[in-house]
Amino acid sequence: MHTHDDVIRLSASDLVNHLSCRHLTRLNAAVAVGEMEPPSYHDPFLELLQKRGADHEEGYIQHLKAQGLEIVRIDGDTIEDLHVEQTVAAMRRGVEVIVQGALADGRWCGRTDILRRVDAPSQLGGWSYEVYDTKLSRETKGGTILQLSLYSDLVDRI
Repeated sequence: MHTHDDVIRLSASDLVNHLSCRHLTRLNAAVAVGEMEPPSYHDPFLELLQKRGADHEEGYIQHLKAQGLEIVRIDGDTIEDLHVEQTVAAMRRGVEVIVQGALADGRWCGRTDILRRVDAPSQLGGWSYEVYDTKLSRETKGGTILQLSLYSDLVDRI
């Protein structure tokens, strides 16, 4: 959750967090509008999981590169207008794989792990995009389905 042009933007994580704990939503909103500072804590286990997740995603990207696919990575880890514009431009060009695509429409935003071009006509041309996630989990959780659904909806709006 963050403020963009005086509007609180919500991500898939915010949606999942809200379903788990509405109080967390209130706390995150207070941070987003500057009413309080975000908590600061060090969690070595979380850092390890994040590194393993990043390594897993990079392994998948290398797998796609080995197939000879064109890959564009959208830099940054925030969802600024520039990142969204770069993602949309890559989609309009028909890039085969977009890594860390930034999507936003109104209050909703997110960063996809992978956007993969598929041969299905859309307003972009003779192709469209599917959202891929590279989670380490062996089973799909409800939060992942919500995340993929939100990202797919944002792709559909493009």
